[in-house]
Amino acid sequence: MRLGAIPQNIKESIGLATGSVPTPLMDTVVALLLARTIMTAASVGIFQALDSQPLTADEIAKRCETDPQATKRLIRALFSCKYLKYKNDRFALASVTRRWLSPNSPCSLHSAVLHCHLDLRFMNFEEYVRHGSCRHFHSALSGEDWWLYHRGQADYAAQMIDDVADGIPLPLGATDLLDLGGGHRLYAIAFCRRYHNLRARVLDLTITARDTEQKRGSGGVVGRVKFEEADIRTVPLERGSTDIALLANVMHHFDESTNRALMRRVATALRPGGVVAVVDAMSPPSSETTGQLEGLFDLYFGASSGAGLWTIAKVQEWAREAGLAVMSPIPIRRMPFCKIQIARKAA
Repeated sequence: MRLGAIPQNIKESIGLATGSVPTPLMDTVVALLLARTIMTAASVGIFQALDSQPLTADEIAKRCETDPQATKRLIRALFSCKYLKYKNDRFALASVTRRWLSPNSPCSLHSAVLHCHLDLRFMNFEEYVRHGSCRHFHSALSGEDWWLYHRGQADYAAQMIDDVADGIPLPLGATDLLDLGGGHRLYAIAFCRRYHNLRARVLDLTITARDTEQKRGSGGVVGRVKFEEADIRTVPLERGSTDIALLANVMHHFDESTNRALMRRVATALRPGGVVAVVDAMSPPSSETTGQLEGLFDLYFGASSGAGLWTIAKVQEWAREAGLAVMSPIPIRRMPFCKIQIARKAA
């Protein structure tokens, strides 16, 4: 999947095919305006205001406590981009908006969109490309930033959580899960709901998730999920202390030496027959096969963390060096550029 210009008539189709359409303007001006429009609507509460019933523009502004004239312009922009419907002087959520942007939807990406406010701060690609310097995302976040970060990460995790829970085989009789960097706790909760004898230890730099455990329903397992504030790069991991270790969306923040050392420490922490699962966006094996999403995310993580996406082959190399047997990678349906790479310790 990729973002790009979509023709609306035969002339535009011909123009795209012949290269006469100025697509760089669509990719920059239009994409930037559209992104900021959706982010603003989420931030001021437009989607939440329309969740229960259609409203006039003035009623929306009143509920959101926003300027009426400016709100009308925002609403018109959302309508023109097919995020809102209009009938009898009232606006309503389009079906795609109700599914993906309503805060009350079970598959909502509302917090993920708000998370983009954080991402914008770290998109100083010019500085990164000119000097190779990055902002070091996590060390720059405030307490409130962390709350937004965890909520956004929870939205992303919710898109993959069923594939992750289905795709990772737990050792027979497993009792302990180590979730490294999963501060939103959704993965830990999902596994504990599925495996009633399992308890989870979640390590992350900070915890401010507050309500993320309600996103998919905690199922009464929160008491079996223990959170500890720790840097997963340096925190001691007791030998033979866990049956499964989860590294979800963390390796793209670390350089190769850090990831190699982390995999060795995780392998030591596994009990015989235990498994480690790496869940992450993966880089294709060559530049020629790089898709739009992989290329853009790799650039972003370079600028924000100084690292980037890694190939499946590299993750497998780290696992083998740590003495683990690797399994075939598993694709994630909703996010095909993300994969699950599992490695097992000898029984």
